[in-house]
Amino acid sequence: MRVLISSFLFSFFVIVFLIELISYFGIRVLVKQFSKKLRAYLSIIYIIAGIVVLGLLLYSFSNPNAIRQSQDYSFVFFVISISILYLLPISFLAFMTILSYLVRWVTDRQKQSLILAASFLISTGIFMVIAYGILLGKYNLNVVKHELCFPDLPEQLNGLKIVQISDFHLGTFGKNPTIIKQTLDILLKLKPDILFFTGDIVNNLSNEMDGFEPYLKQFPALYGKFAIQGNHDYGDYSQWPDSASKLKNLALIRKGITDAGFDLLLNRWTKLKIKDTSICIIGVENWGHPPFPQYARLDLALDSIPANYFKILLSHDPAHWQAKVVPDTDIPLTLSGHTHGGQLGIKIAGIEFSPIYFFQKNWGGLYQADNQFLYVNRGLGCIGLPARIEMRPEITVLTLRRTKSH
Repeated sequence: MRVLISSFLFSFFVIVFLIELISYFGIRVLVKQFSKKLRAYLSIIYIIAGIVVLGLLLYSFSNPNAIRQSQDYSFVFFVISISILYLLPISFLAFMTILSYLVRWVTDRQKQSLILAASFLISTGIFMVIAYGILLGKYNLNVVKHELCFPDLPEQLNGLKIVQISDFHLGTFGKNPTIIKQTLDILLKLKPDILFFTGDIVNNLSNEMDGFEPYLKQFPALYGKFAIQGNHDYGDYSQWPDSASKLKNLALIRKGITDAGFDLLLNRWTKLKIKDTSICIIGVENWGHPPFPQYARLDLALDSIPANYFKILLSHDPAHWQAKVVPDTDIPLTLSGHTHGGQLGIKIAGIEFSPIYFFQKNWGGLYQADNQFLYVNRGLGCIGLPARIEMRPEITVLTLRRTKSH
């Protein structure tokens, strides 16, 4: 296994070095008309940038345990951000440099220079888009509203406004409460009847919640606040000295959620009385395809529910809906998160797409199978790259109706 890992790392760094070298040749052709002194300065800057990125990557790969055990994500996020900001643009430039030499071989140097100039501009654009996503995109909160029609909805629930929030990953923001304060301000204006949180309040550690508690406690809901856990809330992606430490972390995360006023549903259901009728809120622990852990017990959560109750299910991973909920139940509405919409997407002519579709078919927004609906919230926080690129953090407002309003 160590031989395989060493071979992979060696290959990875060889590829990175080749990308840097090829793009360097492209830049040299591009700046050929500049003065000798300016070319020398640009070469030095490029070489220093390459050494810094390679050094950061080498340190990170050489100290995986130290990084995994760290309780401060700032260095990890810094390495990821710098690496993506640097490697994606120069990878594109390296590819286009190879192409430009092929063009030069069959035509002339002038066309090669034009290709390289256009490639450099596009690479700069890629850099700026990623930089915007890191610095501002993850704070650009979006409120998404939908009306859902259920013919069997009790009359007393017609017009019920439910709000879904998900995937805070509070470690993403360090101790910066900006996004949570924005969320609180919006929720106070929305005045939800019911507030649902569909998992991943932290990246791994309970202390990520420190400083955010006052805002979470103020999240409003007329009839109640309900929550479930996501795959990151179990501490499965951290290295623990013993099982007792991991269980203590889990207990503190659960306590933090309940102290914020949420009813934490762990493979169980609860009855919520609204006016003179009742609604059934069901929550399961995390279910996911490997390597994501499966703690969900849908059978246990559905035990003894009266047949005439309108049911809403909270299940963190949307894959659960297609695999278990639709074929095995008649639950009309399921709320999920988990995907973050891939934190990257494009929107053309009102059509939104994310590359995560190739891994998770139901990756964001509203889905329907006959009379059953799934809504996948795109989340507030980030994991991996601390950025949102054309995939804004989201608060979802779902209004339940008996018939479609006009």
